[in-house]
Amino acid sequence: MDKVKNIIHKVTSKRKPADSQTILITGASGFVAAHVLNEFLEHGYKVRGTVRSEETANKVRATHAKYADNLSFAIVKDVAAPGAFDEAVKGVDGVIHTASPFQTSGIEDNERDLLNPAIHGTTEILNAIAKYNPSISRIVITSSFAAMVNMSEGFWPSHTYSEADWNPVTYDDAKSTSAGSVAYCASKTFAERAAWDFAEKNKPNWDIATILPPMVYGPNAHAVSSVDHLNTSSADIYGLINGSKSEVPTNAFWAYVDVRDVALAHRLAYEVPEAGGNRFFITAGNYHYQEFCDIIRKDVPEARDRTPEGKPGSGLGGVQVYKVDNGKSKKVLGIQYRSMEETVADAAKSLVEIEARK
Repeated sequence: MDKVKNIIHKVTSKRKPADSQTILITGASGFVAAHVLNEFLEHGYKVRGTVRSEETANKVRATHAKYADNLSFAIVKDVAAPGAFDEAVKGVDGVIHTASPFQTSGIEDNERDLLNPAIHGTTEILNAIAKYNPSISRIVITSSFAAMVNMSEGFWPSHTYSEADWNPVTYDDAKSTSAGSVAYCASKTFAERAAWDFAEKNKPNWDIATILPPMVYGPNAHAVSSVDHLNTSSADIYGLINGSKSEVPTNAFWAYVDVRDVALAHRLAYEVPEAGGNRFFITAGNYHYQEFCDIIRKDVPEARDRTPEGKPGSGLGGVQVYKVDNGKSKKVLGIQYRSMEETVADAAKSLVEIEARK
């Protein structure tokens, strides 16, 4: 262990000041990635983002116009294609890999549509770094609570999830399941495992840290043309405020985090020497949609009358669910999580603004 710590210190102590570094952030147009871009740009880094097209690059330029001089792009049309990141990784000082498919419905082939893109998207960027930029110090990979959760256990009230947990799904089950959520969770699991396996097998000069958030909520910082084109978690919140529900819905998952804290976690996992070689469960705690509705009705008057009232103040409603342990992220990264009220109110206000663009 001391040897590993010495290697990590040796690598990270050689880092240049932030304003002399360029960070590659993959999937730069996404909900989480847009905040990751902001986090690094606000702290003086130059950022090279990967996007699928020049049209998408222009949209990201527009949403991050304040930092135009420090933002550049690499076009990567297919993250799973051989050599996809070969050019993108050249000359950067660190890599934040957020790009991965998110889809739980309309899937025709689990392996083709989910498993291969997630796994190969991860291994392709690691291969590219090994070939064309082996001197970088650290790669931070966006994994997910999906790579931790044991879906067969359901609410599992006796359990506390932590970084020690791995989703136990098998590859064969992931290929054959008709449940899109199971296949998606499996894709995140096998993508993260592929990263750790690569590091173990190849012993590169750089190290890896992975970020594992559950449901990610908060304001939108990426380009959104209308409420008809929201990312999954924003659509989740919008479903509470658009008048479509008369009753408070039931949760599918029971842990959440603010997107801005996820972005912060990525930067700190890159910067903090001791973060190397670690998984970080990034979560603010448990939640129930009832709590979200209570906050929206209190703090977002424009949405109050369209948001289900349910049973105000009932919290989790007596439901016994798994607990979560975010102690490692607090201790190693020093994160102090935003309150649920700040997260939900800011998310809802952001959606009200998008809605007004009609």
